[in-house]
Amino acid sequence: MRTTDVYGHQGRVVLEHDPYFVTWFPDGWKVRAAGCVPRPERPYDCRVAGD
Repeated sequence: MRTTDVYGHQGRVVLEHDPYFVTWFPDGWKVRAAGCVPRPERPYDCRVAGD
């Protein structure tokens, strides 16, 4: 793991070059978005995103 940022029940994990967005649930952390590409001045564009 290269970087982690946690903001309450949300977080971002960066492995090598790829960011993953995670959310805390009662049974642990789960990936909510993957395959994300940063976009200047806008949210990440993610290929896989859960609701």
